[in-house]
Amino acid sequence: AGSLALALFLARDAASDALVYGLAATVAVAALLLMRRGTLVSLRLPLHDAEAWAVLVVVGSSAIGAAWLPAGQADTLLIVTVCVALVWVLARTAAQGYAALRVEFGDATAFALLSPLVAGCALFALRALVSLLEPGLGQVPRSAPLQIESPFNVAVAMLLLLLCLLVHGSLAATLMLRQLGQLRTQSQRDALTGLYNRAEWTRQLGAQHRWLGRYGDPFGVLMIDIDLFKKVNDTHGHAAGDAVLVAVARILLASARDLDVVGRLGGEEFGVLLPRTEPVAARRAAERLRLMLADAEVQWKQQPLRVTVSIGVALAVDADESPEQIVERADRALYQAKRAGRNRVVVARLAS
Repeated sequence: AGSLALALFLARDAASDALVYGLAATVAVAALLLMRRGTLVSLRLPLHDAEAWAVLVVVGSSAIGAAWLPAGQADTLLIVTVCVALVWVLARTAAQGYAALRVEFGDATAFALLSPLVAGCALFALRALVSLLEPGLGQVPRSAPLQIESPFNVAVAMLLLLLCLLVHGSLAATLMLRQLGQLRTQSQRDALTGLYNRAEWTRQLGAQHRWLGRYGDPFGVLMIDIDLFKKVNDTHGHAAGDAVLVAVARILLASARDLDVVGRLGGEEFGVLLPRTEPVAARRAAERLRLMLADAEVQWKQQPLRVTVSIGVALAVDADESPEQIVERADRALYQAKRAGRNRVVVARLAS
């Protein structure tokens, strides 16, 4: 669409000025609206197509009205209308994109990605202002289609070319960053529950252990296992088992603090890291989780399923104890809870 608009501008000697300029202006705005729509689709934002059609109607109406005006006034009307339309499209796209990108990448990266759109707003706003204050500046005589000897037109053309390159580069960078983010998420998350996978949970455990060594803040480790999970699979099928796993994960996340780290370690086993947690608080957190899960119902084909969990708790207070040893203590406590009858919490003794 952008190439078509440029071709129409260059072909103004081959057709009536009103037809060529009006159609080229409308096509140029349509090209930017298509870019905006693609950006919104890639960011999974509402498309607001009615707004796009309204902008095209305004530009098209101005093009038709310009056909009845003298050449100088017609040029000014079209330039101002098109520039205002482009400023609106760029500003609206930047505002919508910023709200979405800042969530993914933070304020600084979001602004950097959208800065070409902001620059475009400034450029087109300046072009409209110049056209209003100096109507003859930059207008091209009909007998000289390219008017390459006009420094103003050359400067504007070069700036527009640079802007187009920057906008396309920004969009490409946004897509690349989002793809990298998705790959990073896939490498860190369990596909079924969305919780951290074992590798990422273990990495977070190592980071928490280093924090313990540096600042002395204790933390708790909860190892959680769903009781008699094999019976759920054997009785209702693996799809029902998956539904139970998803429900357990949802409850664990809902009850966790912002600083807690919840992961699925494999099968029906989950792990929770409780940073800056004392022994009493760790046990209370485990009991709260056990009760919440015991009271929850998982609806499966109009049939409620109930599950319980056994939880082993280990508190890390000594940096000389390795992360693997801490997890091993929590695992032993978990198996003690299983042997003692399930649906209970056992707190491991501190390492001697």
